[in-house]
Amino acid sequence: MPGRLAIAALLAGMAAPAAAMVPPVFQRLGELRAVIGLPSLATIVGAPIDRIELVAPRLYRVTAGRCHVDVRMVEAPGGRRGLTPPRLEPSAGPRLCEP
Repeated sequence: MPGRLAIAALLAGMAAPAAAMVPPVFQRLGELRAVIGLPSLATIVGAPIDRIELVAPRLYRVTAGRCHVDVRMVEAPGGRRGLTPPRLEPSAGPRLCEP
């Protein structure tokens, strides 16, 4: 009897939903695509983009000429905690320019 209970518990645990981890290379690619696709980015930067670099986890710096904009990936509201990976959305900061 204890063997059957252990098997039933194991099967019940396998049926529970689990959060899928996205490999880091695909996570970074998704974040970069979200930064590039940010509709207001071209308006904020105001010039053709020269460089996009990762400066910290979930923080990208978009450089155009002497100016740059930091874009942070923030967790989107909603979703069920622990059951699905967080959905991240880009949020652009102010444009900063060097003299």
